[in-house]
Amino acid sequence: MRLSNEAKVGFLLFATLVITVIFAWLMGASNPFKRTVTFHVNYNFAGGIEVGSPVRVAGIKVGKVEKISFFVPEKEFGAPDSKPTDVLTPLRLRVSIDKEAAEGVRKDSKFFINIAGIIGERYVEITPGSMSSPKVGPDDVMRGVDPPRIDQLISQSFDLAGKIKQVIEENEGDITKSIKLLYELSANINKTLGYIDRSKMFKTDIAQLINNLIEITGDVKVLTAKTKSDDGKKTLELLHKLLWRLEPLDKEAIQKFFQKEGIRTRLF
Repeated sequence: MRLSNEAKVGFLLFATLVITVIFAWLMGASNPFKRTVTFHVNYNFAGGIEVGSPVRVAGIKVGKVEKISFFVPEKEFGAPDSKPTDVLTPLRLRVSIDKEAAEGVRKDSKFFINIAGIIGERYVEITPGSMSSPKVGPDDVMRGVDPPRIDQLISQSFDLAGKIKQVIEENEGDITKSIKLLYELSANINKTLGYIDRSKMFKTDIAQLINNLIEITGDVKVLTAKTKSDDGKKTLELLHKLLWRLEPLDKEAIQKFFQKEGIRTRLF
């Protein structure tokens, strides 16, 4: 039985479609049997991310970026609590990841945009959150961490280099003078240290001073130990009582005491 031309064309299209689906499944672009969770991540700057860019959780590829939307409102228009003045998010990524990997994506997870190697492809890196935080569910909106802008860093570094060059050129004489003074100061310090090192007097005096300090600290240590003893505490207590007794005495009382005893003296 011979097939008609229409049947041949239909069979060819069907075979092409089957091969395309199988190829897409092998390449990971599409898998209708895979269970996934889709949610959104907002950014102000995406750093070169594209539709189809990989999504990784803890370094493992588990999904991809399905869609990129621009200037999306924080709340859908027409919602009960939406306002005309609601802030617009510059970028919103719709990402899809495996349901098994979604178990580790929590409300406190971080969503970074990284680069594989120096000039490799960009991808979304998700750090697993804590078990105490709620899971990220379907259609939830999360806030991503904006990547650093290399172009701005380079521009700012050029501006900084220009300002440094300008300051050096405007104060070239002062900088040269300061360097010269520092050089002379270091030379004088080296000379002074050399004199001290060669002088026997300094060596003897310093050694004697160190020995005296060691002896003084030893005596203080012994005195402190004796003061903490029972006899030392009693002595301090007696001195305290004696001082309290001498406090009400004045010059006239002391002079009268000496005159009574037949002693003539002049106080103060």
